[in-house]
Amino acid sequence: MDSDGFVGELIPLWIESGINVCDPIEVAANCDISAFRRQFGHKMAYRQGVDKRCIAKGGQIIREELKRVEPVLRDGGYIPGCDHGVPPDISWLNFVDYARLLAQMTGWL
Repeated sequence: MDSDGFVGELIPLWIESGINVCDPIEVAANCDISAFRRQFGHKMAYRQGVDKRCIAKGGQIIREELKRVEPVLRDGGYIPGCDHGVPPDISWLNFVDYARLLAQMTGWL
C-alpha cells in the first residue's frame, strides 16, 4: 500500500484486508518503523523509512539514522530506502556515502 503521512492508524485496517507491505514509511510524518514492528510484528513488511533530512545533513547524522533502522532491517521484512525519493537537497557525495553505508550494513559490500 502506498500512503503518505502517518500510517500507524491505517496499518491494522490494511492487515485485516490482506495488505502486507506498505511504503513509504515517512519519518517526517512521525512514522517510526521500530514502533510499527513492535506493534504489528511481521504481519506488515515495509519499504523506505530512512529520513531524507538525515541523508541531506550527511556524515555522522546518516550513520545515526541507519543505526536507528538497523534492528528492523536485521529482523527482516524491511527494504530500507530514502523515505520518499531523493530530494535535490541531498548532495551526490552524501547520497554515495549513504548508499555505501547501507550496502555495508546489508552485506552487499
